[in-house]
Order: sequence, then structure tokens, then C-alpha cells
Amino acid sequence: MAIVTISRQMGSWGDEIAQEAARQLGARLVGGEHFHAKAQECDEEFANACQAFETEKPAGFFERFFMRHPANTSLFASLVFQEAAEGDAVILGRGSQIVLADEPAALKVRVVAPRRVRVGRIAERQGISVDQAASFLSRHDHQRRTLIESIFQKELSDWSLYDMVLNTTNLSKELVVSLICLAAEQRGSLSQEQKSAYSDKALAKSVEAAIKKKVSTVPIREVEVINQGSGKLVLEGAVQDKEARKQAEKVALAHPGVSSVDNQLITTELSYSL
Repeated sequence: MAIVTISRQMGSWGDEIAQEAARQLGARLVGGEHFHAKAQECDEEFANACQAFETEKPAGFFERFFMRHPANTSLFASLVFQEAAEGDAVILGRGSQIVLADEPAALKVRVVAPRRVRVGRIAERQGISVDQAASFLSRHDHQRRTLIESIFQKELSDWSLYDMVLNTTNLSKELVVSLICLAAEQRGSLSQEQKSAYSDKALAKSVEAAIKKKVSTVPIREVEVINQGSGKLVLEGAVQDKEARKQAEKVALAHPGVSSVDNQLITTELSYSL
């Protein structure tokens, strides 16, 4: 089957739909707990930053500031590509639809419902008043929107990110699951070549994160790592000076899985002639 990403609004039944779609497709459901375990394997700071995705409380300023660090954004993208490379997965949220936006083999789904419908469902499910549910939903929606915009500079309401947008106001959970499964099955299984391509991108993003963590980069032209296959990397973008350029290449060459590095980084240091 294809890789499926399911982004959802709270109260749209998205979690239940993702779980049932994964079951019917015989796929892994990759959610917050799984990503958090993967994050723990990376480093403690990154793991702590990833908690911003799991909490139902609005993320604090420092959480957003840290997660917005280019190194962490690249590292998170690496985790998503790793999951895609394994195949047979329904990835729940976490901006995976943005990471895989340019990947035609990935089916990107958004599950939505009008606010009034979502408020009613939340009030009923949690046994709280409509006013309490509305306040809770406003905080949650703001948190998610802020996180995605600060990390990926994208809006969840950008419908161009999705192949399917499904409104559960008048569509049953069962019908929505059936539509997702049908689309996934029509998309077809990932070929070994596609899985290898995802693995290559996972490595590239991992190296990119390592460079950004250790080398002073330039925001106007971020460092980008391209994997040409078999661990042959190309470094593009800008760094501050020649020493940073050398350090970036050194970091890349030391990374597991890298066979060669074509360093095309430019420097922005100013030189003066006397």
C-alpha cells in the first residue's frame, strides 16, 4: 500500500478514522508515541522539543523557539522519511503531510468538520458544557496552528497540501475509512526503488540536521543536503565563513552511511583589500 498521512482537526473523528484505516490496510499506525520513542534515540533536547506535539496545553514560547531551530526541523523530517522508507504506514499528523508534500507516492488526507460540530462532539465525549468545549477547542486549534506555522512555515488550511479533504459532518466514520482505503489501494504499494529514495532522503535530512547543529548557517539561504544515492551527498546553501564550510564537510563525512561529499556551500564572509 501507499504511505498515508492523516492530518485531522480535533473533534473530526480523525484519530478513530486513522486507527481503523490502518487496521483495514494492514499497516502500522505511526503516531505521537512512536515519534517520541524515535526522538529519544536522537538526543535529549530534540526529544523534549517533540513533546510540543503531544501536549494538549498551548506550547510555551521556548518550546516553539527551540523546535523552530533548523536542525530540529531537519531531524524531524528525517524521522518522517525513515517511517516512509519502511512502507505500510498510516502516519498520524506531526506535519508529515508537509514533509512528504512533494512525494506523489504518499497519500495525504485531511479530516475536518465545522467548528460547531466539533464543539458538540467534544462536549459529549468529555462530559463538559458546550462553552467549556468551545474554549478547549480554541486553545487546541491555536496551539496546533502555531506549532505547524513556526516549524514548517505552512498553514494547515492550505488545501494544496492534501490529496483528499474529508468533512465528517455528514459522512460516517465507516465511509471515510472506506474512501481512504480505496484511495490508498488505488495508489498502489511502494516499490523498492521508492523505499530506497525515502531512505536516501532520511539520510540527507539527518546529515542536514547534524550540520545545522554544529555549524553557523545563514537563514537567508539554509544549508540543504541532497543525497544522489549510495550516500553520495551534495551540500548546498550558505555558511558564515571558510572555516564553517570546512566544518560542515567534516560533519557530513563523519556521519554513518555517507560515502562522499560534494561541498558546494558558499560563504557570506566579507573580505577587505588594503
